[in-house]
Amino acid sequence: MKKTLKVVEIALAFGLFVLTLSKSSIISIVAFFLFVVLLVRLIKNSRILKGISFVLFLYLWQIISIHKLVPSYILPSPMETLQIVLTQSNVILPNLIATLEVTFIGFFFSILFGILLALIMHIAKPIEDLIYPIAVITQSTPTIAIAPLIILWLGFGTLPKIVVVIWATFFPITVNTLLGLRTVDSDMIDVLKAISAKKSDIFKYVIFPHTFTYIITGIEISSPYAILGTLTAEWMGTTVGMGLYIRRSFSSFRLDQVFAGTIIIIIFSLLMWGSATILRQRFTRYLGGEK
Repeated sequence: MKKTLKVVEIALAFGLFVLTLSKSSIISIVAFFLFVVLLVRLIKNSRILKGISFVLFLYLWQIISIHKLVPSYILPSPMETLQIVLTQSNVILPNLIATLEVTFIGFFFSILFGILLALIMHIAKPIEDLIYPIAVITQSTPTIAIAPLIILWLGFGTLPKIVVVIWATFFPITVNTLLGLRTVDSDMIDVLKAISAKKSDIFKYVIFPHTFTYIITGIEISSPYAILGTLTAEWMGTTVGMGLYIRRSFSSFRLDQVFAGTIIIIIFSLLMWGSATILRQRFTRYLGGEK
C-alpha cells in the first residue's frame, strides 16, 4: 500500500512539474509550489534537500522570467545570466581569481588570529576583560562602514582587503574557540593529572579534540562572510576583483552582469560554507560526537 502511494506521489510530482511549464503564469507558479511541497514529502534526506534548494530557487527565477512577471532589464533570467558568464568568462575569471585569493588568505589569517585571541583570553582573564568589549565593538561596526577607513589607512593594495576579511570573520571563531576551551571536561583533566599524564597528552587527547569541534563551528559560521568582506573592500577601491566587476556593471546599468557576478559569489560562498559543514560533520562523527 505504501509503495503504491509513493508511486502515485511520484507520478503526481511529475505531473506538477510538467504544469510548471504551462503558458499560464498562475498555473505555472502554483504548480511549482505544490511540486516543492510534494518533493519535500518524497525526499526525506536533508542533504539532498539542501543540495537541490538552490536549483529550485533558480527554476522559480526562470519561471518568473519566462512569464515576464518582472521586466528583464530589472530581473534578467538565469539563462541570460549564464550566457553572460560564458561570454565574459575571460573578464570574470581574472577578477574571480583575485577575489578568491584575497578571501582565502584573509580567512586563513582570520582563523589564526581568532584562535590566538581566544587562547590569550582563556589564559589571562584580565586580558579578556580588556579585549572582549573591543572585539564586540568590531562586530557591531558594519564592515561597509569600516572598510573605507581601512583602505584609506592602508592603501589600495591587497593588505587592506585582507584586513577587512579578518575584521568581518574573526569574531565567531574567537567566541567559539573560547567556549570550547571553557567547556573542556575538568574532571577528565584532573584524572589524567593524577596518573601523571604529560601536558602534551592532556592537550592531545582531551583539550584539542573537544575544542577543535567548536573551532570548526566558528569557521562554518564565518565562512560566508569571508567573500562578503572581500567584496566590500573591492567595492570601495581596487583595480581587480569581483567587487570591482559588479560595481562597474552596476554603474553602467548592466544588471545582467551584476546578477552574473552575484550568482558566482553566492556559489563560492555556498561552497566554502558547505566545505566547513562537511568537515565539522566528519570530525564530529570521528569523535562519535553528539552534535
